[in-house]
Order: sequence, then C-alpha cells, then structure tokens
Amino acid sequence: RPRRAGVSSFGISGTNAHAIIEEAPAEDPADGEPADGEPDAPAVVWPLSARSAPALAAQADRLHAFLADRPGTHPAAVARALGTRRTAFDHRAAVTGTDREELLAGLRALATGTPAPTAVTGRARFGIRTAFLFTGQGAQRPGMGLELRAHYPVFADAFDAIEARLGLDLTGVLAGDDPDAVHRTGYAQPALFAFEVALFRLLESFGVRPDLLAGHSVGEIAAAHVAGVLDLDDACALVAARGRLMQALPEGGAMVAVRATEQEVRPLLDDRVALAAVNGPDSVVLSGEEEAVLAAAGGFAKARRLTVSHAFHSPLMDGMLDEFRAVAEKLAFHPARIPLVSTLTGRPAGEAELRDPGYWVRHARETVRFADAVTALAAAGAGRFVELGPDAHLTGLARACPEADGAVLVALGRRHGGEPAALASGLARLFTDGLAPDWAALFPGTARAELPTYAFRHARYWLNADVPLTVGAPAEPVPPARAGAPEDTGTLRHRLAGAGPAAQEALLTDLVRAQTAAVLGHPGPEAVEPDAVFLEIGLDSVTAAELRAALGTALGTPLPAGAVFDHRTPAALATALRAHLAGGPAAPDGTDDLESVGALVRRAAADGRMGRAIDLLRTVAEILPGFSRLADPADVTDPVRLATGPAAPRLVCLPSPMALGGAHQYARLARHFEGRRDLLVPAMPGFGPGEPLPRSVDAVLETVVEGIRRACPDERPYVLVGYSSGGQFAHAAAEIMEKAGRPAAGVVLLDTYLPGDDGKDELWRQMFDGMLARESALGGFGTARLAAMSRYSDLIQDCLPGVLTAPVLFVRPTESFATGPGTGDWRAVWPAEHRPAEVPGTHFTMLEDHAGATARAVEAWLTAGPAGPR
Repeated sequence: RPRRAGVSSFGISGTNAHAIIEEAPAEDPADGEPADGEPDAPAVVWPLSARSAPALAAQADRLHAFLADRPGTHPAAVARALGTRRTAFDHRAAVTGTDREELLAGLRALATGTPAPTAVTGRARFGIRTAFLFTGQGAQRPGMGLELRAHYPVFADAFDAIEARLGLDLTGVLAGDDPDAVHRTGYAQPALFAFEVALFRLLESFGVRPDLLAGHSVGEIAAAHVAGVLDLDDACALVAARGRLMQALPEGGAMVAVRATEQEVRPLLDDRVALAAVNGPDSVVLSGEEEAVLAAAGGFAKARRLTVSHAFHSPLMDGMLDEFRAVAEKLAFHPARIPLVSTLTGRPAGEAELRDPGYWVRHARETVRFADAVTALAAAGAGRFVELGPDAHLTGLARACPEADGAVLVALGRRHGGEPAALASGLARLFTDGLAPDWAALFPGTARAELPTYAFRHARYWLNADVPLTVGAPAEPVPPARAGAPEDTGTLRHRLAGAGPAAQEALLTDLVRAQTAAVLGHPGPEAVEPDAVFLEIGLDSVTAAELRAALGTALGTPLPAGAVFDHRTPAALATALRAHLAGGPAAPDGTDDLESVGALVRRAAADGRMGRAIDLLRTVAEILPGFSRLADPADVTDPVRLATGPAAPRLVCLPSPMALGGAHQYARLARHFEGRRDLLVPAMPGFGPGEPLPRSVDAVLETVVEGIRRACPDERPYVLVGYSSGGQFAHAAAEIMEKAGRPAAGVVLLDTYLPGDDGKDELWRQMFDGMLARESALGGFGTARLAAMSRYSDLIQDCLPGVLTAPVLFVRPTESFATGPGTGDWRAVWPAEHRPAEVPGTHFTMLEDHAGATARAVEAWLTAGPAGPR
C-alpha cells in the first residue's frame, strides 16, 4: 500500500495545523527496472546537493549505500532522477563515471572526504555571468570530436552540416592515418570551427547557454557564428577562405612564446617582428621572420618556439589579406544576439565593428589581445569561463589573468582521456558552481529510479531521563556552558594583537560564527558555516542588530550601523571587522550622553519641539564636510547584494535617506526574492562612517547613478525601487538613466510622500517618533546619521518628479502609523501616472512584518506583462 505521513504544527497562540501526505502513484516502468529503450550514456553525472558541507557528505554516503544494494538501477536514470526530482541546494557535489563502479567509487570518495578525479564539490554562485571561450589554432589534434560525434546526435548533425558546406573530408582527416594532416592550416582552422560550433550546439541542447562570448584568433569566427553575426553558410565561407589562403602562403618564419610583458617586447617590434598575441600579463607571442624573431626572443629567460607552419599574425600574412577581404565583402553580417568581446581590440565588440569586412581582415593579421578580452569579460560580470575546444589551452591563459582571480574556469575538451568523460567532468564542475544543465535533456529516457530521502541532520530536544521534572528548592543559578562561547574582550583583543593577518581573520570568523549561532538559537558555531549567507540562514533586521551589538561588545568597539548586511557572510564580515579594528576603536556613539547631539534631538522631539531639533541638526550638517560633485566614481561604495536569482528584471533598491535608512530596510523583502531575482541596494551618500554630506540633489544623484551602474554591469533589465523619500531619488535616477540610454524597465515607489503638503506637521512628528522608536535596531543614531537626515530633509524639497516614460508602481499600506488629531489625511499620493497597489501594514511595517505581502505585490506587477515593467 502507498506510504502516508502525518504532519502537525502546533502554534503557541493555539492555532494548530495538520496535514496528511501520501506518496505519488507508481509510474511505469516500475522503480529500478530499466525501460525498453533507456539509452546508455557514454558518461554519467550524478549531481548531489545539501544545505551544508557535512550534510553533503552524508548525502553521498546515503546514496552510495542505497545504490550499492540495487545493482539493477540504470546509472542514467539515477542521474535524471537526481537532477529533476531533487531540490538543488547551494552546497553541491557531482560524481562522474563511465560505469556503475566508477560512479559508486566517486560517491564513496565524497562521503569520506577523499580526493578523487571523478568527484567535485563546490558552492553554487548566482548572479554571475558565464563566458564561453572558443579556442584558436594550436589546440587541434587527430581524432578530435569523433567520440562526441559517435555518441551525441546533436553534435554529429552540427558537425556534418559544417563538413558538407566546407566541402572538406574533415572526418576522414581526423580519423586518418596521417597525424600531421590536421595540423595543416587548411584543415586545422575549419576543423576547429566545426568542433567548436558542434560542441556549442550540444551544450545548447543541454540547456547550458552563455551570457558572453570570446574567441582566440580563428576561434572568434565560431563565436561570431553562434552569436548570430554570420549564418552557417557565410561563417563556413569565411573560415575556409582564411585557412586556405594562409595555407597557400610560403611556409617559413617563426613564432615564439615569451615570458614577458607587452611593454618589455614593444621596443623589439619592427617590420620583421610582430606581436602576435598578448595572452596574459607576462605572456606574449612574437611572430615574423625566423632570424629576427629568434634574436628578439633570445634576450628573455623563458622562451619557447611554437611548432607552426607559418608565422601567423605577422607581416608574413600580408600576402593573403586582399583576397581574404574580397571574400569577406561578399558576406552578410548581422547584429550579435549574444554579447561578444573582441580579441582584436580587447573590448566589447560593437555592431558596426563586427559587420565591417575590414574588421575580419585586421583580425587575421593583427595582435590577438586575449588578456584584454578576459579583463573586459570580467568587467562585464563574467565569473565563470567555459572553454569550447579540443584541449585546455585558453583555460590556463585565463587563469593567469588577475581579473579572472576567483572565477571558475572549465575546459570541456582534453587531449588525453575520453571526450564524453571530459564533457561530463566539465558539466559536473559547472553544476557545482551554480550552472546546471537540463538533466532530462542530458539523460533522456523513461526509466524511473528510486532515490533515498534527504540526509537530515538530527538534533535532540527532549529532556534527558535523569533531569528532575518536579520543582525543588531553588539552587544557585549556574550559567549554561555553550560550545564555542567567545572569550572575554580583553583576552580576545590580546590574541588578535599577537596574531598574523590570516590568524586574525580566522579568530574573527570563529567569533562571528559563534555570535551568529547564539543570536539564531543554534547550539554552537558549527551550525553556521563561514560562507553562509546571513539572509539565507534566518538573520533579519532585528537579529542583525542583535548580532552587531554582540560583536561590538565582544570586541570592545561600536560597529557601523550596516555592518552585518553590508557583508553577506561570516567570512566577509570577519574581513571587514579586521579592517575596522586596524583603524582603532571607534569613538562611542554618545547615545547615553545627556549632552550629545543625538540625546538633545531625542529630548527636543519628546518635548514636542521637533523644529528646534531639525535646526540643531542643520547646524551640525553645515559644520561637517560636504561635496557638491562626485569627484571620483571609485569613492562610491559597492551596492549590497541581498538576494540572487536568474529572473529579469533585477531589483535595485534605494533605502530611505533618513537616520533609519540602509540596506537592512530591505532585508525581509529580499528573502522573498532569493533564488528568483537579484536584489541589490546602492548606498545613499553621507550615511557611512566618515562620509561627506551631499550639498545638492545633483551630488546625491551622481552617486546613486554610479551605484546603479555597478548593480547593473550587464544589459539585463532592471527595476528601480525606492522606499519612503528614497522613492524620489529612485524616480529622479530613472529619469537620468533614461536620458543616458540605459533606461529602467520600471520604478516601484514604496509609500513615498512628496514634500510640500501643508497641515501635516503632526503626521511628520509621529513619523519622526516612529523612526526614533526603531533606533535600537541600529544600535543608536550617531550624530553623522542624524545630520545626514536633516540634509536630505532639505534636499528632497528640490527633488520633485519629472518626465519619465518607464511605468511606475505605487505601493501604499492600508494602515496609518499615526493617530490623533491632524493625522486624518495620512495616505501618500503620487501625482504622475502610475499603477496603484495596497498592502497590509503601516509605513514602517510594510517592510517589516508585512514584507511578504509587499514582495508579492511587487512580484505580481513584475510578471504582469504589458501592465507591468517594460
């Protein structure tokens, strides 16, 4: 009979919920029995994931034990089940193999923590872009692509279509007895093109697609074709002419790879020695006449002559350029559908460039600027580089570029080993980094494989049997011992002072993990991993304030208001704390000092003299440093990322420019977008420690627009969101971005009151009281934050909405935060065209207790089609 389970939830308020769930009906064929026609994959990937690293090892152990007892289970069916019927958590692993024994051995290695070539682990990253790199000449090898062609029909169809258009027997050359044939330029370049395009089409069929493209030398023709610049006929004509004409040139010359910078070799270049490639910060290739090139390279400690038939990308290529131009001028070029970075210029390629036949002539002759292309890709948001070629040539070159530091680099082809195994290994690595294939497309079939349940981590909450349950005489209270409890401030500071940088960071990471565990009610720091995202493990604006206060107490120094959410993980926060401590203890906020500015403001507000308080803060703001124009964009703080997801548009949220403002205001809202959309919060200038105050609306908007540009490094659509008075600046920034040709898809205003409404003094007073009531969430309002608030109170008078074509959603709460006489007209209104929405709560609680309802209203508008954003 089917399995059933009862689930009960008992609320402390008396509300109880009960559910009975039953397993889904069995599917044909029966579990574990291979279906007729279940294809045997040449190499298999078994993906696993868990909420933590220990749970990931437990998952592998459980799956190993489960499958070891079921020898008839089809490996491909297991792969499909793991990929399609299991949630993909952030902690990921994958094992690859060509048979059951190899796959089980990989699982055992994962379970025991033993390194193995068939097992890979990682932490999924989201919000980064994937760049495909197409290899150039030199990576070709006999037999390349033949295994993929034999096992994957999509690859075979694409390869054969290219071979037919080229009129070359590439298959015969690759499978033939002459190992040198494929290295002849007339075959090498078309064969590389066929291999790389076919591999791209195969990945495309698996649902693995790039955000950006680049190709090294002839590899850029493959990149241009898959981007849509050239159709298949014209791309084949171009690559065939390139290879044929280069092959027809007289053989001779030399190419030498040199360990040197471009600046070091520049003085050696002349009409006989050319710079063929800049592959890395200290990796260049010289090309030209043999004697001159060898003499130039001889002055460097590390130089290696390349085995080539011709001196490519040198003056020795000039003899084929006119005929090659004649071919290029007959082709039809189209706009790129996928952004392409040029290795001729090292910059994103413009439409006019790629459609100019002269570009492709220069491309065949001039320097390959691969290192600059990697820099441009990284600047465009690429954090994942995938090499499409028969060997890992570009992967090593890209890894040497400082801009690719921290990126994941994956080569899908290898000179040694089976091609399906290399492809599976690459797909496994991509999965662990967050780029998953379409598992049903990768492993088609109908067999249904049974899987074990998730390896939950169990914690005991029952009282031990020897604990007395009767009330006895009160004993002297003994504080409970806590695993990982932090030491006292003096001891900790002493240990930090005597430790090196790495040890300091480790100590501070342990401190953050222990305090976070305590705030969240976990038994010990092991429950909080160093790279756990605070928002994902349950921290919100309230618990973040508690963590900030606890860390400040432990370290004996106050921490900045946005310390926790400005740094997403314990490891990142520990790095920031180390920098904070290096600057010396911060001055006390002075919130308990009866004569401090903050205390005087609170006293004035309590006495009903808010006008006097604002006047005092205006005076303070005039004394503090200020700025009228943004002098250096590098001074702008990077936006804080609170949520990550693939859906467009992303959300760029401006906080309220008041003392309570900051990224933390969007913490609860962001939870409802995690895994679906990016949500980033640029900083409003003047609220950070030591930041000068803006003297004009233009100064604010220049800073905000720079923050928006950093939050949107690519062409993906975005929507600007503004809370309270932040909505005014969101609308104004949208006007600027629209005029600059990078318009927002829409603007969301969350209860934005415009200035100038007379007769609302009592409403403003109670709004100010509402902010003061939430002061403890930030650990107190320092003088600088209060002064910044007063400056913005003046600036918003001159930041009124202008002309904007982007659609606007205006969200208002259904309840007033104010009571009593003079507060009847409490609803905010927006004078321009907009779509209204109402959500539960007040001006404050719509982003606190009712953040879920607010998120749903925004999401409904985002997905509303023509009525929503563009």
